[in-house]
Amino acid sequence: MLVAALGVVAALPASSVQADSLSLRADAPASYTVREGDTLWGIAARFLDAPWQWQQLWQRNPQLASPRKLYPGDVIHLEASAGAPRLSLERGRGQPVRLSPGVRRAPTRDAVPGLPLDRIKVFLDAYQIVDPDVLDDAPTVVAGQAQRLLSGAGDKLYAHGDLPAAGATLGVYRPGTDYRLPLPTGQSRQDAQQATDQTTPGQETLEMTSVGLELQRLGHVKVIRNVGDVGELQVLDAVQEIRNGDYLLSLDEGGIATEFLPRAPETPVVATILSVPDGVRFIGRNDVVAIDRGRADGLETGHVLQVMRQGEKVRDDVRDAWVTLPDTEAGAVMVFRVFDHLSYALVMRASQALAVGDRLVVPRDLRETVASGGAF
Repeated sequence: MLVAALGVVAALPASSVQADSLSLRADAPASYTVREGDTLWGIAARFLDAPWQWQQLWQRNPQLASPRKLYPGDVIHLEASAGAPRLSLERGRGQPVRLSPGVRRAPTRDAVPGLPLDRIKVFLDAYQIVDPDVLDDAPTVVAGQAQRLLSGAGDKLYAHGDLPAAGATLGVYRPGTDYRLPLPTGQSRQDAQQATDQTTPGQETLEMTSVGLELQRLGHVKVIRNVGDVGELQVLDAVQEIRNGDYLLSLDEGGIATEFLPRAPETPVVATILSVPDGVRFIGRNDVVAIDRGRADGLETGHVLQVMRQGEKVRDDVRDAWVTLPDTEAGAVMVFRVFDHLSYALVMRASQALAVGDRLVVPRDLRETVASGGAF
């Protein structure tokens, strides 16, 4: 049977091989059959100590089908030739991936996702992070039918403001967290990121500046008619009850990535966990976090960042001083939604409870990461 074999370590400069060095798990299987419910991260973690190196494991041969596209029933074979790991892929139903050019017919079944989509669906469908200024001139809900305070699907409601013509559809949004960062005058956001948590005597005062406002879409409404600056609208759909004060906006709801290929950023990134939109107190695996880096900082969907748990402050009684212990590796997150200055990420692993304020960095050298402990 012809299968596409991949040599992981190709003819690359010594520096590139060292930078992209791959390490198989000690218990990596000789073969694995993709199953319903699998994710690319989970499959990669069966073979690699560092799942974010999944792309590196496949990209050496451009004739191979995309590693984004694995389907239930596909069989991944692992070989070790002269110490170099090699993979081959056999499509389900006996369809091998061949090394000849030509049109590849994509299977009709759904490909396995990069991460568990059920954990992030609401953040893909209903959340936006925007400049707070977008609300300045946005129409607002002022009343429900018969002066009701709450409205649902099929109800009529009234809004005040500059509304589009009859027949237009708008989203109904409710403001959430206003994400703010300490930005000193004359310093970049990267400089501010490295500032201490508390201002000390002699240090420049930091001004908390908004870098994005979180909006949750509650549903959609259709404009029925306008009388002056008051509009009558019908609720087309609603995931929550709409109330007075909610905003009506026409925001782009398309173009959101739903395929996620786990990989490390190619350029240095230092970020911070800003909040947990789910509202949980202790952050763990499969929780969504908001982080303070985005498209402007080079982040893309699928990028994996390593979580560095803040070192505790302890007392040195001998020297009568407080000291801060070193940060420790505590987990990994995958970015799944990117905005200009902020992003949403899913916690893929956590060897201990994570917290708001923990640093996020590009994954370290593989040997250091594995030695730091914590199973993927």
